[in-house]
Amino acid sequence: MNAPGFSFIGFIGNEMSLPYVSMGDIAFEVISDKAVTAVVMVGMDGRVVEETNRSIVVVGGAYFIRPQFASRPDCFRLMLKSNEDLLSGQSNVFVLVDDEEYSSRLEYRSGEDNFGFTYRSGWFNAARLPLYLKEPKFSQSREVYATLSGRQKILSASVRDEYDLETDYMCEDMHRKLIIALMHDEVYIDGRLLTQTGDYSVDWDNYLMDGDVKTAKGKCTVSANVVSRSRNCG
Repeated sequence: MNAPGFSFIGFIGNEMSLPYVSMGDIAFEVISDKAVTAVVMVGMDGRVVEETNRSIVVVGGAYFIRPQFASRPDCFRLMLKSNEDLLSGQSNVFVLVDDEEYSSRLEYRSGEDNFGFTYRSGWFNAARLPLYLKEPKFSQSREVYATLSGRQKILSASVRDEYDLETDYMCEDMHRKLIIALMHDEVYIDGRLLTQTGDYSVDWDNYLMDGDVKTAKGKCTVSANVVSRSRNCG
């Protein structure tokens, strides 16, 4: 059993912890020869907190998982089962956050299989990440023409919301996975459909060490679709 290489959620044991507000922040895919029949929530001591077989959809050897748990602990990991047998090791640590200001829910998909992911109609990968969008800048464009009398008129004009996306300190692997996520056909950040419009950069000059792991902040520009347009054909 394995998760796609660019999945934020993995089961190798060295994945970066992820914030969560609700179980809706977690949706991922795994590839398995054995049937994934249950998702298990385990505490930091490894004890089972809750088990569910809800929201597991299989297409071929791909399992699409949206765990639905009633519990909402401060910290937990996931494990997968095939009937009574454990199928995976422990996942990333999920850390409960009540303040959503410094984290955002990222959902993404493509119209066809790519980046190692298997996509089916309606399926989105989802993860909450330590990133946020700054207040929008309004990118504007207009086409102006002059009449014979010299009066200037706007033939067409458009404006779109443009945001600076910034992350908290993350390791190289997480930056790479975020870059891949932003390359998908549909990307939603906190419910807003956005498109990356500027190169993603990482400020390695101002890194911090998290144990023996080098971390730094990343940033790029994203924008929404055109939100206003006017035409003058007179």
